Amino acid sequence: MKAPTFVAAGLCAIGFTFWFQSAAASDVPPQPDLARDSLYQSNVISVTLDGTMADVRAFMAANPLTDFLEPAGDIPRITGVVELDGTWGDPGALRRVDLDGGYWAHERVLTNDEDEFTYQIWDITTSSGRFIDHIYGEIRMTETPEGTKVTWSYNVKPRFFFARPSIRGYLNNDFAPFMETGLRGFAAAYAERAS
Repeated sequence: MKAPTFVAAGLCAIGFTFWFQSAAASDVPPQPDLARDSLYQSNVISVTLDGTMADVRAFMAANPLTDFLEPAGDIPRITGVVELDGTWGDPGALRRVDLDGGYWAHERVLTNDEDEFTYQIWDITTSSGRFIDHIYGEIRMTETPEGTKVTWSYNVKPRFFFARPSIRGYLNNDFAPFMETGLRGFAAAYAERAS
């Protein structure tokens, strides 16, 4: 094959691949129904910040937790976020979170109130994601004498009942450090803002 033909064929292949990936990623599967509490397996962490709830909420709006998350175990690095519908933070808003390795997941805001933010994650394309029907996430804030307590919970509904033990291990070994690193990073950045 001559060089110009080879280059042209390569550019066409790249263009087709980009179009195919974009089209596939924008075809969002239906959002699963939330389940009763007993069907979820959960991991919950919390931190108390020296500030009012309004101040913590404002800081979180300007510095989302995704900015502080690091890969852990089988959870890859976040490489980008694409808003697909609405403005993130508004109930009903939908986005795709792109992950290292060409994977992604879809997220939708469920509620965003003064003291809570809830969301759902589904269509997780990583190898571990094939065992997950969806994740129901909650960030709740409570004012305490020490400041504002932020409690973050990941509630995973397995796709299959037999996957529950592996999901428990996934929560303990991958999600726990993923969440802890993110929330610690957020808390450190919040503490530094006044310095």
